[in-house]
Amino acid sequence: MIWNHFEEDRAALEKQYTEPHWDESSGLSPDALRTALLKIEAETASQPRIVTKTRLYEKVMESARLDIDPRDFFPEKLQHEFLISRIRGRWERDLHATVLAPLLAENQTAVDGLCYTGGADFGHTSPDWTAILSLGLPGLLSRIEGTRAKKSPLTAEQAVFYDCSADTLRATIRFVSRLADATDALAVRGNDKMRLVSDSLRHLTVAAPATLLEAMQLMMIWYNLQTNVERDPIRSLGGLDRLLFPFYRDDLAAGRLTDGAARELFRYFMLKCFAMQVTANIPFYIGGRNADGGDACNALTALIVEEYTKLDIDDPKIHVRFHKDFPEDILKKILASIRDGRNSFVFINDEVVEDALVALGEDRSDARNFTVIGCYEPAALGKEIPCTTAGRVNLPKAVLTVMNGGVDPYNGEKVGIVDADPDSYADFDSFYAACKQQISAFADRAMQLIAAHEQYFPALNPAPLLSATFSDCVERGVDAYDGGAKYNNSAINTICIASAVDALIAVKKFVFEEKRLKLSEFAKILQNDWAGQEELRLIALKKLPKYGNGIPEVDALAADVVRFAASCINGRPNGRGGVFRCGCFSIDYRLTFGERTGATADGRHAGEPLSKNMCAVTAMDKEGVTALIHSATEVDYTNTPNGTVLDLVLYAGATEGEAGIDAMEALVKTFIERRGFAVQINVLSPEVLRAAQAEPEKYATLQVRLCGWNVYFTALTHVEQDEFIRQSENAAGA
Repeated sequence: MIWNHFEEDRAALEKQYTEPHWDESSGLSPDALRTALLKIEAETASQPRIVTKTRLYEKVMESARLDIDPRDFFPEKLQHEFLISRIRGRWERDLHATVLAPLLAENQTAVDGLCYTGGADFGHTSPDWTAILSLGLPGLLSRIEGTRAKKSPLTAEQAVFYDCSADTLRATIRFVSRLADATDALAVRGNDKMRLVSDSLRHLTVAAPATLLEAMQLMMIWYNLQTNVERDPIRSLGGLDRLLFPFYRDDLAAGRLTDGAARELFRYFMLKCFAMQVTANIPFYIGGRNADGGDACNALTALIVEEYTKLDIDDPKIHVRFHKDFPEDILKKILASIRDGRNSFVFINDEVVEDALVALGEDRSDARNFTVIGCYEPAALGKEIPCTTAGRVNLPKAVLTVMNGGVDPYNGEKVGIVDADPDSYADFDSFYAACKQQISAFADRAMQLIAAHEQYFPALNPAPLLSATFSDCVERGVDAYDGGAKYNNSAINTICIASAVDALIAVKKFVFEEKRLKLSEFAKILQNDWAGQEELRLIALKKLPKYGNGIPEVDALAADVVRFAASCINGRPNGRGGVFRCGCFSIDYRLTFGERTGATADGRHAGEPLSKNMCAVTAMDKEGVTALIHSATEVDYTNTPNGTVLDLVLYAGATEGEAGIDAMEALVKTFIERRGFAVQINVLSPEVLRAAQAEPEKYATLQVRLCGWNVYFTALTHVEQDEFIRQSENAAGA
């Protein structure tokens, strides 16, 4: 009675997080738990923060209420109300109000205007999944204890680290025992599924996982505890096919599972990811290459794609580590899924990522064994804390600031270091040089803010659970956020490339080549949001050369902007013994940054969205998808180790049948061969999107790939919906 119940369980399991059923007898109420945690915080106030966080974690593991659903293979829920996260938030607010207050005040005007941002990023991590699954909880604990025993003498800081990591693992084991006890109580009543679940959980308290179910259970428990309790959100489940294949293979060989039962486990597993409704989805990757460079795909690679497609859900999201030897049959399955509207896939160029990480200073063996954090950000698995969204630089704002003599038109405040008279530039090259100088200054300020925060990471956010998985942290006896990882890096994303490049081209044409108007006059027109200058605006918008159309002059400028921005960031020392790394993705920041960016020279009105990722400005790529790919792949992406992506929108009518799949395959392979970094695809019909906007109740499951994750179209704002409609019309040639 264990198997073949997925469809009858599905509806209830989809609501397991929105309609939880906490067992009041299993632990403290949220109010009582909060009181207990605040008492612990007060009692440990004189001790290192890692001690405080460990004691808080222990209390949650022991005392938070449980929710055990008899339909669920993967129990892990506990009613902790994000209390540790709230306490940490107070620590960060206190830091901002005291020692960091002068620096924050100095940058407040520019940050409020979203010229740049910089701060702490604890939200983009991946533990070492290989260590977790090969060692299990007892093995990780033994590694901590064994390493400590070999080290003599220990510093006081090392002793505290080892104590806290070991205590955190012991508390985690006790929590798994609580889950085993709770499921055992259900099994006693004759629930065969709960008997299997309880026995598997019990085994995890004494050994590493030995079956596919145990491996999946441990992954889901670890995801919940590190993400939601310790509050170091996991933004990658690693290479799910390669991690879980040995368990799948051995279960089949031993007769513990049939292929059908294994598929059912994957359906429950992925549905659980969907039910969590995590912002920006829960990611994992498939494919890639082994240490020897050979293809890493296996039987689970296709199985995962097939079962995800059948589920028809928008989460999890799947990174496809693509290379020249990636199996064509699996590629076609993925492309068919995308075409049919189940498009939670992004293709990552394996070789380009590896080269970018090596160029940043990582060992090639570590770079090849990368996982993909969040949307498109690569990091060496089990070796790197990448802080992939620590800062951002608004490239169009840098251009606009130079045009206005150092003033941000959004708030009329001086934010730029380039305050020359706009009419003093003799030619475009001198103006462009000033824009580069401003980009560099914005990047410097963002890095200063980030590095200032990083000095206080050990006090803000020690992470003994995450750190216990990193072999370098264990060997050094140093927390991951205190520089214990092999690579302790930080990222700045230089955003809205196309908007910046199109604005530069407009200045070049109108001011320096056609001499249609002075730069100061152009700046004044933009300050007034093109009022009384609609004809000029339409020329700028529709007649001037634009990025995304395969125009050599524009593409060369885009490549140079990326190269220069990266040179301002890559390899610069951060505040915790690592270096900064450049990315070029804007995701949905482009909306908020656009709201605070005045009218730009490319014909855009003040407050409108800026360009997305490596895309053209919305609907400005008029020469077709091949030209857009050509423009985007003129950039040298070894300069973007923090990642970027090109979003392609294809007209649904052009992808029908086998010929349509072949055409999609050719586009992906061309992009990869031309050394693009990452590419994701929406196949859309403007007619369907307009109908969905008018009657959303009829299109509740219509998916779109937003910018780095999947969403339902009807859940988007009207502005975002309109952009997708314009993109689909552009793809259709309407």
